[in-house]
Amino acid sequence: MKGKLLVALLGSFAASVAMADVSTVMSVDIQGPGGHSNGAYGNTNAVHAAARAIMEIEKAIPSQKQCVVSGFTGGNSVNSIAADGHFKVSLNAKDDKEMATLKQKVEAAVKKGVDAENAFRSVKPGDLTGGVPAQVRFTIK
Repeated sequence: MKGKLLVALLGSFAASVAMADVSTVMSVDIQGPGGHSNGAYGNTNAVHAAARAIMEIEKAIPSQKQCVVSGFTGGNSVNSIAADGHFKVSLNAKDDKEMATLKQKVEAAVKKGVDAENAFRSVKPGDLTGGVPAQVRFTIK
């Protein structure tokens, strides 16, 4: 039998089992200006952008046999606007071509989620807040 047996665990329950020849984990980091909830109300929020990105990923790749999002973290307190958001995306594919397609879908979904947060807060490229970029930005490794 060719391939790797992959088991995705969510909590303590086995979520899915799949055969895949190609697998990878992508790390998504989202950064924004952050701020205190009182003085910086209305700033873009990196955790909100990450959540929007995850919703877009789930729309683009609905199969848990191909895509599992995990390790969502970000922010630093209950009364602040999050300056960072992070999560991992595990991808499983039958071949390199399918993997390339899945990676493109993740990148497009993250961009769409980040763009939605910037649009919701009416932030345009080049806008500043407190001397730092007002836009939420992302990197994928």
